[in-house]
Amino acid sequence: MQQFIKIARGLSSPAILIAAIWCATLISVAVGPIDYPLQPSAAVLALVAGGVSLFILAHQAGAWCFSTWLRQRPNLPAPPVGMLSVVAATTSIVGMAGIALIAFDRVILSGVSNGGYAELLRCAPALVDFIEIKRTPLLYAGYLTFSFGFVSLVLFLLRGEEISGWAAILAQLSILSPVGYALLYSGRMPILFVIVLIIAAVLVRIRQGRSALPQGHHLLLKMIAVVVVFGIYTNAMWASRRNFCVQMSGRVEELLVKAREQESERSRATKRQDAKQKKEASEIQQQQTKVQQEPSQTRQPLSAETISATGLSKMIDDTKALPGAGVVHSVDVGTLLATMQEAWHARPRAYILSAIESGRLSPDTASNLLSTYFYLTHGIRILDVTWHARAQFSPLWGVYEIGILSPILRVFFPENQLLASMNSELKSAEVLGFFPTVWAAAYIDFGAAGAVVYILFWGFAAGWSAFGARHSALAMPALLLTFILASILLSPIQGPLGVANSALVLASMVLVGIAIDLGSLRAGSRQRYRKLEAGRLV
Repeated sequence: MQQFIKIARGLSSPAILIAAIWCATLISVAVGPIDYPLQPSAAVLALVAGGVSLFILAHQAGAWCFSTWLRQRPNLPAPPVGMLSVVAATTSIVGMAGIALIAFDRVILSGVSNGGYAELLRCAPALVDFIEIKRTPLLYAGYLTFSFGFVSLVLFLLRGEEISGWAAILAQLSILSPVGYALLYSGRMPILFVIVLIIAAVLVRIRQGRSALPQGHHLLLKMIAVVVVFGIYTNAMWASRRNFCVQMSGRVEELLVKAREQESERSRATKRQDAKQKKEASEIQQQQTKVQQEPSQTRQPLSAETISATGLSKMIDDTKALPGAGVVHSVDVGTLLATMQEAWHARPRAYILSAIESGRLSPDTASNLLSTYFYLTHGIRILDVTWHARAQFSPLWGVYEIGILSPILRVFFPENQLLASMNSELKSAEVLGFFPTVWAAAYIDFGAAGAVVYILFWGFAAGWSAFGARHSALAMPALLLTFILASILLSPIQGPLGVANSALVLASMVLVGIAIDLGSLRAGSRQRYRKLEAGRLV
């Protein structure tokens, strides 16, 4: 146990953790069950080494800044116990209300009467603009608030000794926010993210010299149960999605053909409109009667030609009602190899093929295991692809990583070309739909210089919060460190802002941390003032 605590204390340092995670990732790609040809490449090794070095340098700077600031304020007060309970309960209620609003909008108000919409988009993401889904303000209100459920759970894990009663129960129930989000969108990343946040909170507590988990509440058993259920859910989802995509393959192809036809028609209409406007602008300039042109109608949203939510639900129900639609499709070795080669540009290692051929490992089990492994490690190949296609990318300023920005642009700014440009660039580079790692995500979003700033800021926040969590009782450093450690653990998949709307989770953590610490500082100031006044009276 002492050895485990010693290792955990070392890994609670962001600088050590990021080096360990990336060494493990590169080794896993080199010798793991999936053979990625020529990976990790020399370019990948250089990029990872450069990124980790920048992070560690900024980490040292962040720690130095907090230590300098702390020397000027040596007696920072700890948050009052009552305040922690109120904040934990409030954020839990807000988070669960947020996911309830999202669920109500998606399940009741959107017109989609089943879960087929989310699964359909998993099979064919290009159909997102072709299917007309009703959205109400409740959906956006839910998105602004559901992430507070993550904060409530993390705050309870960090300060569970001081949070009890209904506040503790509500904080634990707030895990319904990420679980509900995953179920609504047929995903796994929100649940994986919250599991990683739990692990990160354990590392923060060990860094602070405390037990791994708060005493009581049977938290260890609950954590084990969550991980086991997540594993079962992951395998079931892979099988369900595979069967659904096979069942809907004909319908999907029809919809994709229609979508491509409409895209071509919109492109032709745009060119005609632009040519007409250029001609009008030329005439206007010559006559000097007007000073402004009408705005270009470049990317019009689909309207009359879209598939309605009701129509989509009926289409899915009709397809599922066809004879043989409910048959579970098993995976044979040939199909598995063909899929991996065509979609993943990889193949199983010889020892995996040997296990399948000998019957020790069934093709279905192998498919699930390899899919999960690919899910966690294929970012290395995508990093290499991104590097070689780097000239094709223009900065996206967060739209690539921050998931909530895409629907905002799509719904409220349909004439904006950024999403179309992004999808075109990603598709051309063959990285659309894959995980990019933190390094590739930083480059795609912000370019070379912006990526350097991004990594430096990430590292600075890591060092600042790591020193603050260990040497002060403030809430903000511990909350931020939990997020940073989780982002490091998931950095082979995505950047800090790109994991299951993690940008919203970060914003919620920062808001809650600032609110708690400002309240603590004010309470401490009032207490010192009362003592000073009492001394004067004496």
